[in-house]
Amino acid sequence: MSAPAPDRNAFMRLIGASQVPAPPGKVHVRLPHMREELLNQLPAAHGGVLMTLLDSVMSRAAGELPGAPSQTAVTVEMSSRFHRPGKGALLAEGWVVHASRSLCSCAAQLLDEDGKLVATATGTFKYWLAPTV
Repeated sequence: MSAPAPDRNAFMRLIGASQVPAPPGKVHVRLPHMREELLNQLPAAHGGVLMTLLDSVMSRAAGELPGAPSQTAVTVEMSSRFHRPGKGALLAEGWVVHASRSLCSCAAQLLDEDGKLVATATGTFKYWLAPTV
């Protein structure tokens, strides 16, 4: 498999994460390397990094839903739970739970390189109908 294309989201490029192939109905975002700048004092992935991955994968799942009114979905609210420190490569998996014409409910989980559950999240996203840059 070739390397994934650079992400169009500048913040995801900054942390080194990108979308990778996933089974139908899911979206995967991978952070292949945990740089020192992304660590907390443990050292493990900073909670903000974990939440960024969860938020991004859910937003993308909403935007990739067949028949979605927009490919862009912005976060209305998000709830996250941390289960263990995130170390090494991380894989976020996101999917749609329910969608309406304007809102989409999603869920996500974050796995470490051994497939162990690091964090979970749920969120509500609003489809953005205005043009984006």
